[in-house]
Amino acid sequence: MSRKTGSHRAGAYADERYKKGRRNYRLKARPILAGVFGPFILAGFALLVVEGHPLTWVAGMVTGAFAASWFIIRDEPPAYIEHWREGAEGERKTEEALKPLERSGLRVVHDVQMRYGNYDHIAVGRAGVFLLETKNPKGSVELRAGVPHVRRRLDPEADSRQDQIRPRVLSDAARLKKEIEQRSGQRIWVQAVVVFWADFPEELVEDGRCIFIHGPRLHDWILRRPEILNQLKVDTIAAAVTSIGNNELTEINASVTEQRPLESPGR
Repeated sequence: MSRKTGSHRAGAYADERYKKGRRNYRLKARPILAGVFGPFILAGFALLVVEGHPLTWVAGMVTGAFAASWFIIRDEPPAYIEHWREGAEGERKTEEALKPLERSGLRVVHDVQMRYGNYDHIAVGRAGVFLLETKNPKGSVELRAGVPHVRRRLDPEADSRQDQIRPRVLSDAARLKKEIEQRSGQRIWVQAVVVFWADFPEELVEDGRCIFIHGPRLHDWILRRPEILNQLKVDTIAAAVTSIGNNELTEINASVTEQRPLESPGR
């Protein structure tokens, strides 16, 4: 029977950011929409109630058109908010790709919260420890000197340079390595992996310490990795990852916290 490390839902952080942004957008848009479309909708309803048959049809068309416009605009938040929804969808795809491997003993935890941001996915198995960062851009991804560039399908000239992806995931992998070693006492290597759920013609690029891979290839790539950890180490490291996912203090950190004097609210 397979065991899961933690019970976090993939994409939860991005999904929550999207919902919060959409909620704030709707609150700001509501008075504007009411001022622009409200009078027309009310007038249409009034005509439907008091006027004859010909005007009733016109009123119905006007009311329907403005009501539809209201809901369309209300449910189309700005692109930077929509980006979080796309990210959550990508993370759920990575979760689905990893599920068959969990049945074979891979331990996976999703959406591990940090002080700022989160780890998308942490996987621990006989093939090692992997920190997976999911990206779900709209367009085609091309690597140039280790830097992903996204080209839009309908505008090939729109080239978006994603130069923060590689240094960020490498920094996160180094931080996770340190956390696991503190909690488990095991010296390990955390492999940084960027998973693209977009058109990625190269499919798999091993760029130094960072792996870039097309989402559909993720399952087979991990499955074929050589075994470098014995089961005892896997269990020990997985327990450490669980404690990170549950935001549990290590014994060292707990003792430091207990000894630290309380700061006054005004400081």
